[in-house]
Order: sequence, then structure tokens, then C-alpha cells
Amino acid sequence: MAEPVLLEVRERRSRFGRVVKWCFWGFQLLMLVGSLGTCAAVTPYLSGPDPEVAMGAGLFGAMAIGTLWLVWPVGTLLLGGLVLATRGRKRLIPAPETAGRG
Repeated sequence: MAEPVLLEVRERRSRFGRVVKWCFWGFQLLMLVGSLGTCAAVTPYLSGPDPEVAMGAGLFGAMAIGTLWLVWPVGTLLLGGLVLATRGRKRLIPAPETAGRG
């Protein structure tokens, strides 16, 4: 008799794993909105008539974007590692018999 065909499947994530996955995607969205929001908030002041205000806005924008660009990869690595660590376990299950086989 032939060996049964086995399928590799993953179990569902635990409740903690689902929370971690949603936190990962929420963090990505927060960082994207923070980056775009900083650019949108600073841009009107950069083209203003007062050079000191423009320079202050430019420095603030550079510091804010620099901070976001530092936090984003670090947070992505940490949360991404947790997302991978909280996946369901792999299982091998026998393939279901089909009517056409046999």
C-alpha cells in the first residue's frame, strides 16, 4: 500500500499571538502617520516669511523624522520577532481522500 500523502499546516495563533500581530500592524500605521504628519505639519512654516521660524521648523522636522527613522526599524525588528515567535506550530496531517482517487 502506498504511503499516505501528508500536508503541512499551521495551527491558529493564540490570543496573545493575535494581539502581538495587531500591535505590529498598528505600530507600522502609527509610524507612517507620524512621518507623514510631521512633514505636513512642518511644511507651511518652512515657506513662511520669518527665517527664524522657518529654521526652527526645519530643525524640529529633522529631529522628529530622525527619531521616527530610528524608532521605526527597531520597533519593527522587535515586534516582527514577536510575531514570528507567536505563530502556530506546524503539524503534518494526512491529506483527505478524494472521490476520484483509487
